[in-house]
Amino acid sequence: MNDNNIPSDEEFSRAKRLSRERSRNLDAVNKSVMRHFKDKCPLHYFILMPQRNNEFWAGIFFVNDKDVAICEKNGVSDQIQGFVYAELEQQGRGEKEDIKVTFEFDSDENVKRNFDGDYFLRLR
Repeated sequence: MNDNNIPSDEEFSRAKRLSRERSRNLDAVNKSVMRHFKDKCPLHYFILMPQRNNEFWAGIFFVNDKDVAICEKNGVSDQIQGFVYAELEQQGRGEKEDIKVTFEFDSDENVKRNFDGDYFLRLR
């Protein structure tokens, strides 16, 4: 950084490259999870976001609050978790034992009720 704490063009470029690398192929994982589970359970929205090297956060949003408990009980939540790890491996993000994903289950009903339907606010 220069004397006035403004990042240089080189520093901005390096930050952009790092951001692209952290997000590499995550859109493919997001789409694959939605495609695979959309007709198998009341999955409303799925998002996988990078955290640190080989660490990710996954938000799984079912339609209703009750769906969260039902999918936990019937094993769908575990199936989604296993599928996410398999997709990350397939997309070249590492081996399962080297990847850490923090999963958070919620519902669209909760987002509507407590965040006025704004997923940006919910994910902050």
